[in-house]
Amino acid sequence: MLSRNTTITIVTKFLILATNFVLVVASTRLWGSEGRGEIALVLANISIIAIFGNIFCGSTVAFHTPVLRRDFLLTTGFTGALLVSLAGSLFFSVLYGFRYFAFLLLMSFFLSLSTLFTSYWLGKNNLKNYNLLTLLNPLFILIFLFVLYSLFNKTDIEAYYHAWYIGTGSVSLLALTGTLKGNPYKMPGLNANDLRRILNYGFKNEFNYLAQFLSYRLSYYFIAHILGFVKLGIFSVVVSVSEAVWIISRSMSAVHYSNVINSNDFIKSQKDTVIFARQSFIISIVVLAISVLVPGQIYQMVFGAEFGDVRKYILYLIPGIMAISVSNLYGHYFAGTGNLKIIRNKSLISLISILISMPFLVKSFQLEGVCIAMNISYILSSVYLWIYFRREVKRYNFKN
Repeated sequence: MLSRNTTITIVTKFLILATNFVLVVASTRLWGSEGRGEIALVLANISIIAIFGNIFCGSTVAFHTPVLRRDFLLTTGFTGALLVSLAGSLFFSVLYGFRYFAFLLLMSFFLSLSTLFTSYWLGKNNLKNYNLLTLLNPLFILIFLFVLYSLFNKTDIEAYYHAWYIGTGSVSLLALTGTLKGNPYKMPGLNANDLRRILNYGFKNEFNYLAQFLSYRLSYYFIAHILGFVKLGIFSVVVSVSEAVWIISRSMSAVHYSNVINSNDFIKSQKDTVIFARQSFIISIVVLAISVLVPGQIYQMVFGAEFGDVRKYILYLIPGIMAISVSNLYGHYFAGTGNLKIIRNKSLISLISILISMPFLVKSFQLEGVCIAMNISYILSSVYLWIYFRREVKRYNFKN
């Protein structure tokens, strides 16, 4: 039986999923598969910058919220987000002749700030605020896209980027107001030891996330370079639909991670991990089956005539998607207990697999080859996590 917090988090994630789905449909309808491909690549760049920003703003904030001062965490996160966003935007904008510099800077900065506040409330085990903030981000982006397109007649693809940073910026401002309500901000002194703790956990954890993200999205760069934006646009829709099933495991993982970092009972955490993983598998397979049973004509009707093969590629990705749906819970157990070496190795296995298999398979089999490479990567990394989790269980059972 799912807990109340888990149920509410899953419902929230499904609302986020629905909102993001509308954004994907809007982008394909307004700008076609080529425009959707460009958006997917820009958002991938934003995500990479944000991962470096999360050294200061991500899981390290949640992990240290129970033991470090709020204002010290907020100050460190804000400063780190600004510096990283500026450096990352300069780096990626060079690749596009500085066309995207302003968009990259604003989008990555506000995304990092949003993550800072959601991580803080997750660390406080306040899932109500955590869920609300995560829901408002895509909802505000969708609202501002509608306003810009319909009321201000901004029909070029840049309207999407404007809506993105205005939406996330508005959420960040609301989050800041809510976080400081009743407890005004006070400038903290610099504490080298606390800063070292934040950076140490942040570097280790976000290195893992970077490797994991690249294993998930490096395919976008191969597709864009080898097959072009049109194919990338089609495949980005495949990924959006198939990875929607991860909403289940990510929702459970958020709740489970919060429980683990606030508990000293490792045996109970391990038992909860097994229960969550089993529940994630059952619910995810049902959701994924529904997406596969949808006829190809429906995908064409929703996204456009170019997207008729979406169902076929989702079917190809089922093994890997299901593997991650289960192993996400094992990964968050290790993250919650501070055992980041396991997460790092898992992410490196996944990334190395992609780097070895993807170039050959994309050239030889195009999008089918991308699916094969991703399945290999996802399954190998998931098996690694499962093996080490079983070792962890045996070790604690032997002690007791």
